[in-house]
Amino acid sequence: MKLLIPLVLLSLNAGPCFSGGPENAREELSGLGGAQAILPQISLPDADTLQYYGGAAETRRLQTEALADPDKFIDEHTPDEVAVGFGFEYSRFQVTDPLRIQEAAVKMTVDLSRQRLIVQSPTLNREFKISSGVQGHRTPGSGKCYSPDTLEEMHHSSLYNNAPMPHSVFFNGNIAVHATSAANEALLGSPASHGCVRLSRADAETVYALVKENGKANTAICVQGVPPK
Repeated sequence: MKLLIPLVLLSLNAGPCFSGGPENAREELSGLGGAQAILPQISLPDADTLQYYGGAAETRRLQTEALADPDKFIDEHTPDEVAVGFGFEYSRFQVTDPLRIQEAAVKMTVDLSRQRLIVQSPTLNREFKISSGVQGHRTPGSGKCYSPDTLEEMHHSSLYNNAPMPHSVFFNGNIAVHATSAANEALLGSPASHGCVRLSRADAETVYALVKENGKANTAICVQGVPPK
């Protein structure tokens, strides 16, 4: 049964982050016996992961929440949290092949320490000021690289009051590179978001167009460093 859960969840879609469809998720999980039957069979993660997510009790809370409403859980959590919630390694968008990263036509590095986005490509090599996530909503994925998931010229956040997110490039679950509002452009260069990577409106349009032109499969987005305090 434990092996079947990943197969079910890998086919889900919830919002902008995944491909497939969530409409059969509850029916599939219900057929396996429901959350109360499945949860005891999902093992806890390793000690480091447990510590990162607040211990065994908090991890079990994530797992219970995930199985109670899987499509909502996937929409509102990063792939790392999905992995914890469902007890399997979720690496659909993570790129681990060094050659693929090296040969990407567009390589974007989110430098949390310097609050910069470094873009390298045959036609554009620039650094852009960003705002990553603030304390409590930090941008996840440091030390990892991802392939973009979806591109949306205008996305509206389902988590934060339908807030507009122009020129969104999603790359880690519900995390995206996108344009900030004119009022928040003065904050660029320091953490200010709920986890996404904010750019000025002009810079976001430039980055979006570059990724769209070269294709998601030819783009790698790597996150590094830690945000300044």
